[in-house]
Amino acid sequence: MKVKIELYRDGKSFKVEYDYARREPDEKPMILDVLLQAQATDIPDLAFRYGCRARNCGVCTVDVNGRPRLACRARIREGDQVSAVNTLPPLADLVVRRDGVARQMRGRLASVAQGNDLNQDTPDDYHALTACIECYACLHNCPMHARNIQNDAAASPAKGYLWGNPFSLLKLQMLRMDPLSSEAGREQALEHAKELGLDACRDCKGCKCGVGIDLMGKVVQPMLEAAREQGGAQYPPSHVLLRT
Repeated sequence: MKVKIELYRDGKSFKVEYDYARREPDEKPMILDVLLQAQATDIPDLAFRYGCRARNCGVCTVDVNGRPRLACRARIREGDQVSAVNTLPPLADLVVRRDGVARQMRGRLASVAQGNDLNQDTPDDYHALTACIECYACLHNCPMHARNIQNDAAASPAKGYLWGNPFSLLKLQMLRMDPLSSEAGREQALEHAKELGLDACRDCKGCKCGVGIDLMGKVVQPMLEAAREQGGAQYPPSHVLLRT
């Protein structure tokens, strides 16, 4: 089974063809199977990341034919092209720099708690958001994160990206939903979302999560509605937002 792997070295990208040898005649390999075999045979210096091999850590995310996929859980087919995710700067081959996303949340995730009552139950939507594995597949086609690329706003070594993304909104929404957060803490989280570019979500048709979280329904829409209730005329009512 022949596939193409896009390598990134010395500041330049180029494609190589790799012929995967199936271990069984009817095998339907995962992307990671191909990468591991390629590294063990024809491309010993192939650089890529992987960790849990169980869709728990998110670090193995790569693009297949231009769309993000978890290498440990997505199957690959004849003629597919594997490359580094195009939403983050490449470092080597399929390895990208991920810290710009995490660094932008520094100082923004400190909650203003109203107490430590362990008997308070968190809402179901909060638990749904904990399924995030930080694969950053949601950055694909994100108009908020696109501002970093369009404006050539490289991630600051200390502060990370200037503009946000669905992952950063998810983390802030979790603060807003946490029953231990005070009202001041919830308002602060919403202000951080606005600073990161929540207004970019007005015309977005919806985010695509790598593990199936309803980002539009559980994160973006509630935040836009909260911002509108605060008097933000630039944020539309939820009924005009489109889902994918």
